Amino acid sequence: MYLVYGFDRSAYRSAYWFYFLISILVEFAVLVEISDHIFQSLPAIRHLGRALTVAISATLALTYILPVILWEQSRRLALLDFALRASVTKVIVLAALFIAARHYGLQIGKSVAGLMLGFSIYLGLNIANLAANKAFHPALYGGIYWIMTPTAYSLCLLVWTVALWDYVPAPSRSTISPVAGEGSESLALELTRFNNQLSKLIDK
Repeated sequence: MYLVYGFDRSAYRSAYWFYFLISILVEFAVLVEISDHIFQSLPAIRHLGRALTVAISATLALTYILPVILWEQSRRLALLDFALRASVTKVIVLAALFIAARHYGLQIGKSVAGLMLGFSIYLGLNIANLAANKAFHPALYGGIYWIMTPTAYSLCLLVWTVALWDYVPAPSRSTISPVAGEGSESLALELTRFNNQLSKLIDK
C-alpha cells in the first residue's frame, strides 16, 4: 500500500478498500487455526470444530453480512457495515469454539489461549472503532479511526508474541525403538546398561 501511495496516489483509495476487504476475509482463517489447535487431541471432533467454524461463518455471511453489500447505497457505509458485521461474526464463532471446548472438557493451552485473547482484543476494538466511525461524521472521527485500527492490530500481535514465545525446545523424535515383545521396563533397563557402559569407556 505504501508503494501504491508513492507511485499512484489516485489509485490508493480504491486499492486500500480492496486490501481492506481481503484482509477481513483472510482473518476467518485465524478462527480455523484456533479450532484446529483446540481440538488437536481429538481428530474426529477437530473436523467437527472446523465444520462448525465454516458453517457459522457461511450462514452469518449469507444472512447478516451479504445484505449490507447488496442493499446499502453509500459505498463508505456499505464497507463499514461489512467490516463491522464480519467482526461480530468472528466474535460469535470464537465464542462458539470456546463453548464447544468447555463442553468437551478440553484443556486450552497457553498458545491457544493467547491466540483467542489477542484476537478477541483485536475484534473488540475493531467493533467499537467501526461502530463509532459509522455513527460520527468522517471529519470528526476519521483521524481517530486511522489511529485505532493499527493500534488494535499491534495489541493483538503483542499478545500473540508473548503467548506464542516458548523457551522450551521442540521434542526430538527418538531413534530408539523397543524390541518386539519387551515393555518399557526392559527398554529402560537396557538404556541404563548402555549408559553405564558408556560412562566406563569415558572414564578410561
